[in-house]
Amino acid sequence: MTDTPLLYNGPTSPFGRKCKVSALVLDVAHKEEKINIYKSRFLDEFNPLRQVPTLIVGDKTITDSDNICLYFDSISKKDSIYPKDRYWESMTMISVSNGIMENAVNRYIEMSAIPELEQRHKSIERYEKKILRSIDWIEKKYDEFVTDRLTIDQISVACALDYTSFRFTDAWGDNNIKLKKWLENITKNDFMKSTLPGESFKYE
Repeated sequence: MTDTPLLYNGPTSPFGRKCKVSALVLDVAHKEEKINIYKSRFLDEFNPLRQVPTLIVGDKTITDSDNICLYFDSISKKDSIYPKDRYWESMTMISVSNGIMENAVNRYIEMSAIPELEQRHKSIERYEKKILRSIDWIEKKYDEFVTDRLTIDQISVACALDYTSFRFTDAWGDNNIKLKKWLENITKNDFMKSTLPGESFKYE
C-alpha cells in the first residue's frame, strides 16, 4: 500500500472538509476518495465505527478529524497551524466548532432520514439551540481567535459556520455580524471554494 495519505471522506462531511482544508493549507500531498458510508463495509477493517474522515497511511490508520489534522500538521514543511501562544484556547474553539458540526449533522439526519411523525422535535430543538448558542459564544471570542495568521481553530469555525448555513440556516449571521463578514471573506479562498459540499448519499 502506498505511503501517500489516503483520506476517505464523505461528500458533505464538515469534519472531512476540515481535514481537507488543513491538508491544502499545509500543502500536504494526499489522495481523497469520497465514499458512501452506508455502503462502505470495507472501511470497518480500518475504522470499526465506519466513520469519515478516516486516513490511511501505509499500514497505519488515523481516525477522527482532530487526529488527522494533527497528523497533517506533523508532516508538513510549512509553519504549524496550531498556535503555541494560545494553544488551549485554540483547542477549546475547535471543540466548540466540532459540537456545532455534530449537532448540525444530527439535526439533519433527524429531519431527513426519519419520517416526520417519528421525529423527535424536542431533540431537534435542542440541536438548534446548541448550534446558535455556540455561534453566539464564538462571536464574543472573535477578537481572540481571528488573526492575520490562518490557524486550525479558524479553519474549524469556518467549516462549522458554512455547514450550519448549508444544512440549517444562515440566519445565525443576523446577530453575529463579525462572524458573518469574516466567513464571507474566508470562503473566497481556494481552499474553501474547492471543498464545498457535494451531493449527499441517501441515509440508510
